Amino acid sequence: MIGSIARMYAYSKAPRTTFALRHPKTAVRLGKAKWDLKHAFAPRVAAIGAAAVALPIGLWLGSRRNGRHEA
Repeated sequence: MIGSIARMYAYSKAPRTTFALRHPKTAVRLGKAKWDLKHAFAPRVAAIGAAAVALPIGLWLGSRRNGRHEA
C-alpha cells in the first residue's frame, strides 16, 4: 500500500520521468516514434501532393458554384 501511494505521488509530480524509470523500453520506443513522426520525409511529401491536387480542384469547384463558369 505504501508503494502504491509513493507511485501515485511520483506520477503526480513527474509523470514522464516516473514512466521512463518504470518502463524504460516502452519509453524509448515512444520517444523514437515521436522523433520519427517529426523528422519523417514521406508525410511531408504526401501533404504537399495532397495540397497540390486539392487546391486547383477546390478553386474550380468554387468558381462553378458561384456561376463564373463559362462553357
